[in-house]
Amino acid sequence: MSTPLWIPSREYTETSNIFKFKNYIEQRTNTKFSNYEDFHNWSINNLEDFWQSILDFFKVSYLGNYSKVLDWNTAENFIGAKWFEGIELSYAEHIFKSYKENGIAVKFQSEYEDYQEVTWKELQDRVSKIQQYLVDKGIQSGDRIVGVLNNRVETIAIFLAVNSLGAIWSCCSPDFGDKAIVERFEQIEPKLLFIETEYQYNDKKFSKNETLAMLVSKLITLEEVVNLNNSMWNTILDRYDPKVLEFVHVAFSHPIWILYSSGTTGKPKAITHSTGGNLLEHYKALAIHQNVQAEENFLWYSTTGWMMWNYALSSLLCGATLCLFDGIINHNNHQTFWKFLKRAQVHHLGAGAVYFTSIEHLEIKDFQPKVIGSTGSPLPISTFEALQQKFPDVHLISLSGGTDVCSAFLIGNSLLPVYAGQLQCKALGADIVTYNEQGEEVINEVGELIIKKPMPSMPIYFWNDWNNEKYKESYFEKFPNVWAHGDWIKIISGEGIIIYGRSDSTLNRAGVRIGTAEIYSAVNELEEVQDSLVITTDENDGSSKMLLFVKLLDELHLNEEIQSKIKTNLRKQYSPRHVPDAIFQVRDIPYTLSGKKLEIPVKKIFSDVSLEKAVSKDIMRNPECLEEYVTLNNSLLD
Repeated sequence: MSTPLWIPSREYTETSNIFKFKNYIEQRTNTKFSNYEDFHNWSINNLEDFWQSILDFFKVSYLGNYSKVLDWNTAENFIGAKWFEGIELSYAEHIFKSYKENGIAVKFQSEYEDYQEVTWKELQDRVSKIQQYLVDKGIQSGDRIVGVLNNRVETIAIFLAVNSLGAIWSCCSPDFGDKAIVERFEQIEPKLLFIETEYQYNDKKFSKNETLAMLVSKLITLEEVVNLNNSMWNTILDRYDPKVLEFVHVAFSHPIWILYSSGTTGKPKAITHSTGGNLLEHYKALAIHQNVQAEENFLWYSTTGWMMWNYALSSLLCGATLCLFDGIINHNNHQTFWKFLKRAQVHHLGAGAVYFTSIEHLEIKDFQPKVIGSTGSPLPISTFEALQQKFPDVHLISLSGGTDVCSAFLIGNSLLPVYAGQLQCKALGADIVTYNEQGEEVINEVGELIIKKPMPSMPIYFWNDWNNEKYKESYFEKFPNVWAHGDWIKIISGEGIIIYGRSDSTLNRAGVRIGTAEIYSAVNELEEVQDSLVITTDENDGSSKMLLFVKLLDELHLNEEIQSKIKTNLRKQYSPRHVPDAIFQVRDIPYTLSGKKLEIPVKKIFSDVSLEKAVSKDIMRNPECLEEYVTLNNSLLD
């Protein structure tokens, strides 16, 4: 058994939402759970009772009646599973259940704007004005409304107004390339666009005027454009007087928003989520598993183009105050962001794993959050330990899920200890196992992450995916009748779960599969290394080579000494198989806009696939860095 990094105190456990929910279920079912594993088993073996209990525990309001919680007897795979058929509800209405006239709904700051607080009344008034504008423009339930917007209070208000009418939301961050935005929005034929044509990031000002002109020419279904940076926006806010919000109730399965896969090539899949499914899933994930409680302050650093924006928004369902930071997270040597966290008194801090790894050596004073959440990629053991040392009492939650479910199914738990390098548990209602290559369930063994039963926040469909062909291809081709998520994991008996990376980017060394996360854990902990990326290439003779790319600290050069340290650490921590065949120094590591390393495109480049076919640059944060990888590959060919 490993030694826990953190053990919850009795007080922390007994005041947690999951403790209260477990007691609720025990009383409701006249059952006693001896541990979390028993509780989880009950939730997946009694799936309908479990999800009905979520509906009841959180006092979800709805119209109509349902005869069955879940009907998937006639569904192909999980596609077409019907949840709570017969009822109608509103997500926005549940957000405003937390309304307190002078209570603070949102706290906001950007890298160039001062701290602001927005009361519930102020937020409601803004939503009311936008709602009236949308009604005047003929917006109805089912219409698609899109945004090219930053992570600001205005975006929250626009979304809530759109949702209150039963319209369907979709958004890109302004840092998306023009092609990436068009490829997303063209698929869903939007009726109205909200856009910021001016914004600042990392002390640089950017214009999206050309983007706007291009969108107007390409999106032929657009009937109206609202530019938040000209007089039209203020005119809308001045034209209408606030009045009581109206909430259009929609079917449980009615689309709430359309998110997009971060596929590296081809058009992104337009993943369409249900209103009721996301409402129930987010109550479960945020309140029960992340222990978000009323009057706490919740921040997850995100852009509007990442599903974590939607996830963080649901902290308002829990009665928490949503905290927004717009701009580069390390602005002014991280000081702008951390001053905001302190002033906003953030209890729940979330960000991508890459950021937390980058601040391992950053000194932080006078700030003690209750929970730190990390996702986007596996959190290294060294980062677990560094964060716990900085914040001794913090509950550190590494979570994994995805855009596919707009949530996490490997998640936190206030009843359980935290082990460095591990995710705490399977989420309630998520029937997760590990399969080996033969499709057999295994434990204490690395394999494919499998979901055996449907979850209500799984996509209802991909927009314009006739016969669900892309949907089936994405999750149901590898193993029959179960969802194969594409992650490579190990479920450890009596402990937690280790994520080894995407199964399509795992490393094959003489028939043994190695997770990229193992490589990064050992390499990135070296003080000389800022970041790294690893791939294997398939050679003509049937063998493979492991190539490691490292970004070193400024002024350092990859010499024999540093190479030796890298190889020794990999061999010492893991095995000789983990030692790369070649190590290259690069100026930067390629990432998507949502913070995922682009291992597969680099592998394609080193398989002589052209750069244009290897990756769409519009999904990248730093596309210019790939030219160096092309040059390196060409030098190897020479």
